[in-house]
Order: sequence, then C-alpha cells, then structure tokens
Amino acid sequence: MKINWGKTTLSGASGGQTLIEVLIALLIFSVIATAFMGAAYTSRAGVTVEYEQTTAESLTRSEMEYIKQSPYWGLGFSYQVPGSAPPWDESRTALADHYSGFSVTVEGTPIDASTHNPLAGGLDQGMQEITVQVFRGADLLLTTKTIKVNR
Repeated sequence: MKINWGKTTLSGASGGQTLIEVLIALLIFSVIATAFMGAAYTSRAGVTVEYEQTTAESLTRSEMEYIKQSPYWGLGFSYQVPGSAPPWDESRTALADHYSGFSVTVEGTPIDASTHNPLAGGLDQGMQEITVQVFRGADLLLTTKTIKVNR
C-alpha cells in the first residue's frame, strides 16, 4: 500500500515506523507533562502551607497584643474568636473577613508565681499562663504560650 502526500510517498513499512515514532513522542510528552504537573502541585501545596503559617503567626501576634492591652482578669478565662467573647469585652466575637476559615482559642490560667504550675480552685497570685491556639477549620496550626502578670 502506498500513500502519496505531495512529494512524500510512504509505503506500508515506513508508515509503521512513523506510527511508532509518534507513539514514542507521545510517551515522552506524557512523562514530561506528568513531572510538570507534580511540580505544580507541590508548589501549590507549599504556598498553602506558607499562607497558613503566616496567617497563624499574624493572628497569634494580634491576640497576644490584645491580651497585653486588656485588663488583668484574675479568675482565669477562655474564649474563642469567632464565637464566644472574653469576659471583659463582649464585642470581640469576630475576626476580619480576610481571616475566613480561621479561628483563635485563648485561655488564661492562673499559675503559681514560683513554680509556674496551674493553681487549683481559681486562686490567683497575680500571674497567668496565656495560651493562644490558631486553627484553620479543625486543624491546629499554631500554639503559643506566654505569661501575663498583674501590674
């Protein structure tokens, strides 16, 4: 069988070679495309992790600064934003819109001034351990602890 395309003539045998060459080229292209897609997915995953870490650090800093500026609450406290408000500021129940999907849990526990162990029975010696946890959905991203002193 002969196929005539202008000046090019292919016989049956060379037509089979062309098919094999095309299949090999498609295989090579597929391998390259798969590697490229894997690299793109890995890059996107890295950007997502970096975004979550940066946002969690920003929320933590913001909440720590808020606690620092807030009055000392000697009974201990716990609140979540969005959600429940701290006992001294009922208006603090939401995060800015660009933090959609994130939440912050804050807990202040009275601790012994010399051992830094939690105090039982709601006693207070003028020192609290403040724990800030940042979540995205149900995933815990960052936990930070610091000490607040009643001054």
